[in-house]
Amino acid sequence: MKLIIFDFDGTIADSTHLTFQIYEKLSESFGLKAFTETEIIELKALTMHERLKKHQISIFQVPRLARKTRKIVSELMTEIKPFDGMKDVMETLTHKGYEIGIVSSNSKKNITKFLNHYGFPHPKLIYGKASFFGKRKHLKRMHRKLKSNDTYYVGDEIRDILACESIEIKMIAVTWGFDDEALLKETNPSYIARKPEEIIKIVG
Repeated sequence: MKLIIFDFDGTIADSTHLTFQIYEKLSESFGLKAFTETEIIELKALTMHERLKKHQISIFQVPRLARKTRKIVSELMTEIKPFDGMKDVMETLTHKGYEIGIVSSNSKKNITKFLNHYGFPHPKLIYGKASFFGKRKHLKRMHRKLKSNDTYYVGDEIRDILACESIEIKMIAVTWGFDDEALLKETNPSYIARKPEEIIKIVG
């Protein structure tokens, strides 16, 4: 059985344009270093650890920041739209009989609200609130629970690629999300998709 697991933000949902707005709200709550919108965009070319260093954020602050980010995103859900073509991709894969899942740092509540609003097919499983560096555990759990013998994870960040290392999951890195394509290539994903329809060609 073939299983296609998707990341949510930056892969299905185009929340990238809200990055500056979200960061401003986090800055107010946590007293983070101020950045211009241009400087925030330039962070796409940095790894997660480099971003934390540039923001002067301790790794121990990340869980609290993640919880606050999910709350802010929940308030902004009506402003988030799907990437063009992603609904068609998920519908096509569902019609082909593939199992679909979502593993994300966002909450299951936010994801379900978004999918319902835009009429997406519902995944077999949604695992939300994955920690910033803890997606591997959720991916492995879903892979085993659905007893897949051919699993792909579709995501837009280096940490997604790293999460698939050493487990039986092929990684499809998409270039329309948060991390820069050059950065993704350096981490050697199994595949790179530059357009949503390329995902269908890759998984067959």
